[in-house]
Amino acid sequence: MKTTRLNYGAVEVLDFDITNFTKEDSDNIRELLLKELIVVIRQQDTNSLNYARLIHEIGGMANWNQMHTDFDGNSIGGFSEYPNVYEWDKDKFFPIQSVTGKKSNGKFNGLFPLGKLDWHCNLNGPDRADGVALQGIKGVEGTQTSWMNTAIALQEMPADLYERVKGKYADFYYNPLNWADIFNESQRKFMMENRHHYRMWLEQENAGGVKGIYLYTNNDCSINGDDGSLFEELKEYFFQEKFMYHHDWQVGDIVLSDQLLTLHKRRQEVDSVFEQRVLNRITFRLSNVGDPLYIVERNKIP
Repeated sequence: MKTTRLNYGAVEVLDFDITNFTKEDSDNIRELLLKELIVVIRQQDTNSLNYARLIHEIGGMANWNQMHTDFDGNSIGGFSEYPNVYEWDKDKFFPIQSVTGKKSNGKFNGLFPLGKLDWHCNLNGPDRADGVALQGIKGVEGTQTSWMNTAIALQEMPADLYERVKGKYADFYYNPLNWADIFNESQRKFMMENRHHYRMWLEQENAGGVKGIYLYTNNDCSINGDDGSLFEELKEYFFQEKFMYHHDWQVGDIVLSDQLLTLHKRRQEVDSVFEQRVLNRITFRLSNVGDPLYIVERNKIP
């Protein structure tokens, strides 16, 4: 499999066809993702079934029970159990979960249709899915999503700052209102009712042996033994341009990312842009596999 290195810690797969890939291809992409954290595959076919098959092979769809719309955001019914992507009727649309989407019947579609979607990750606790895939479906041209790579940040971290990080854990309180505008009242209620506390080491290592930092800066956070100065210093250090990959979307582009060691955000656009943009989102397990789950086992903190 041919790859090329992009700026700021991302790699691009050059010779991949989502309509005709092998198990070896998907295994290679998984291993590449574990090592590099951000993998770009450009301008692929946008058939949602092909996309689901790829993610199924890489780590299995974690949010399959939230996939229930077509590309226009119309609800077409979801799944009561994990779907068999190889027995699915190819003439029948495979439901998606979109991030943004136009109004349908007077209602906005997508998880976060308008407004801010600031730095966040999909790993909201050590037992959660630690991989996320986004594919640009339509209306994506001219829009951008950015990733911050904590593995690179850790490699370049000044020794005095690392000494303050080493052996530290943080208590996190899931708070989506800090990082997203939530327009759907039922979704807002669901997300707020599911606020929870979790604890993780700052320094982490994924199943590929890559070390980085877990610091979900936009959840409520308290670092053990810190008066707040370390948290603020880490935020200032992390969000430097040299640690960021910016993806300018084209239809069909896929970006896969490790959610233990990266954060991502979207660039703010005017409402009319987001109302037409569809990104198909699937979460999956990357490091967090096995029994017990890999990340859970490594974050058993006294």
